[in-house]
Amino acid sequence: MSTQHLELKKVLTPIHLWGLGVGIVISGSYFGWNYGLAESGFVGMLIATAIIGIMYTTLCLSLAELSTIMPHAGGAYSFARRAMGPLGGYLTGVGVILEFTIGTAVFTAGAGYYVNFLIPEINPIFAAAFLYVFFFIVHILGVKEFATLEMVLVSIAVGMLIVFAIYGLPNIETTNLFGGSLIPGGISGIWAALPYAMWLYICMEMLPMLSEEARDPVKDMPKGIMSAIITLIILAFLVVTITVGLGGNQATSLEENPLSYALSAGISQNLWVVDAIAIVGLFALISSLAGSVLAYSRQVFSLSRSGYLPQFLSQLHKTRRTPYMAIVLPGTIGFIFVLMFDPDKLILIATFGALVSYIMMNLSLIILRKKEPNLKRPYKAPFYPVVPIVCIIISTLALFSSVFGQIDIFIGSVSIFALAVIYYFVWARHRINKNAPEEQFALNAGEAEEEELNEKNISAN
Repeated sequence: MSTQHLELKKVLTPIHLWGLGVGIVISGSYFGWNYGLAESGFVGMLIATAIIGIMYTTLCLSLAELSTIMPHAGGAYSFARRAMGPLGGYLTGVGVILEFTIGTAVFTAGAGYYVNFLIPEINPIFAAAFLYVFFFIVHILGVKEFATLEMVLVSIAVGMLIVFAIYGLPNIETTNLFGGSLIPGGISGIWAALPYAMWLYICMEMLPMLSEEARDPVKDMPKGIMSAIITLIILAFLVVTITVGLGGNQATSLEENPLSYALSAGISQNLWVVDAIAIVGLFALISSLAGSVLAYSRQVFSLSRSGYLPQFLSQLHKTRRTPYMAIVLPGTIGFIFVLMFDPDKLILIATFGALVSYIMMNLSLIILRKKEPNLKRPYKAPFYPVVPIVCIIISTLALFSSVFGQIDIFIGSVSIFALAVIYYFVWARHRINKNAPEEQFALNAGEAEEEELNEKNISAN
């Protein structure tokens, strides 16, 4: 199978990458993280937010290196494929697809609730279905068109969080933050809160999948990735502190619109910012929904182009050069999940897939440093090997966090990967396309390694 007509346009700049990185995550500030407060309390949630902030900072440093070595749409799959072979690459890709397909469902469900909050006559499921179809169309039109729309949504969402901070900070009640038991669930409460703290940062790893569409990935990817994670860490601590400081722990943990609730409870129900936060929260969720569609479609496209998934999923629109089948089919599956599960359960499934991919990507960095020390690295992750090791340790701890509250979700997530392994050995491994960019890059690495070994043997003789 030739890949001559399966190449994506190079149109993205560092500001686009910053906007896309912040945009896909920003809804986590408005919805989802607060479910972790019930077990952890404010102090526990702040600790969880700090732990996960460290995990994502180290992840981003690793990704900045990997994305400049392998600027392909496959992203995580590309990295693991080169380091660990076809099965390792495939399972990493499965983790990413699970994360973003289910993540899209969470963002869409949240957006539906926000629409219903603003206009009670509109059913949240109907609103979710409309948003799916709308963003299918936007993504089929093209990534540059989407990036422009995303920049507008991100600017509005970040701007409103700043307004939220200006109104909220002077009215924080310290008893809401530190009254009663500081960490109700103890260490297990903090552990249980880790997946929800992830929602303040999750999906940042989407950016390497856009390397193939960046104008200059070597220069632009590190700038875009690191500026985005710094922005998100600052916003995460502000949002958690102000929201709990205004609304308290228990009540806020149950809200589907926590920021508006906090302002209403802590300042005034008639404050104009209450409704404005709800409206902008909807924009933020739409921003993340749109970015998540972009992410899963690129990973599905790449795995299909390489033969791991059915070939029709890598078909491109004739004029727009966008992977329309990789956009529509996983999105439809995600909508089915919206109908079947509550958002708090979907978050645990999405974070499980994400954490598997984080572990595999950081292992890939370590393996490639040892296996291919002479590989051209335009950007090197600082403080190696501390950076990838710290990320692996925290990711592994977080992977088992759902055991504390939702053991059925943990078992279900493990089962998905077990089925993926069976599918690989029965079907996928027999259909790998060696002409795909990610496969060619990995195969060239193998040939170079074999050539180097032969040269050493000749020298020894």
